[in-house]
Amino acid sequence: MRYEDPPPIGTLRKWARNGNIYPPPEKEGTKYQVRPDAIYIRPNKYCKTVNTNQSRHPLKGRLIERIIDGEAGQV
Repeated sequence: MRYEDPPPIGTLRKWARNGNIYPPPEKEGTKYQVRPDAIYIRPNKYCKTVNTNQSRHPLKGRLIERIIDGEAGQV
């Protein structure tokens, strides 16, 4: 959910405290630092996973690539 006009600062602070932003903002002093790719999680929407680009297309590790290519176990 992207906002052209962001909600009031009080609402944003409440969302940060309640864990409605993923990845969670980092608090530095009295301010929250939020990543540009952060998303809002609706509290009334029950789901076990967060759909992000990383979770849809995870990076393959070297071992996984070798297993897929049939190179695992070869010396």
